Amino acid sequence: MIICRRMRMDTLKIIKALGDENRLRLVNILYEDELCGCEVEGILQMTQSNVSRHLSKLSDAKITVFRKDAKYSYYRLDGKTLKEHPMIAMTVADLRKEKIYQEDLERLSAYKTQGMSCDTIKDNLLMFSTNG
Repeated sequence: MIICRRMRMDTLKIIKALGDENRLRLVNILYEDELCGCEVEGILQMTQSNVSRHLSKLSDAKITVFRKDAKYSYYRLDGKTLKEHPMIAMTVADLRKEKIYQEDLERLSAYKTQGMSCDTIKDNLLMFSTNG
């Protein structure tokens, strides 16, 4: 009974965390790969404070985890949570039918193809803009 109640609370936290377009965009690209916070900023064209706030909400819901490496923090989706809550994968699959999520994936792909890094991404934002 306690386990069921906890699972229900976890599910509610996840649903609430996914109830924001910016967080859905984050989950969409993190579904592909682990990324540094500054990479997320560049790819999603969001401010550092906005990315940080949304990653914090996703982390609170145990959707994302992070690791620190020198001066960078790297974020990825929590495999355990993905396994326990397949609705996340179904949500991502459904999102990818929408233009904004496709454009985010195109920028992610361009970023990877061009061999950018945390040190170069902010200087090269226009190189992988979907408009440029």
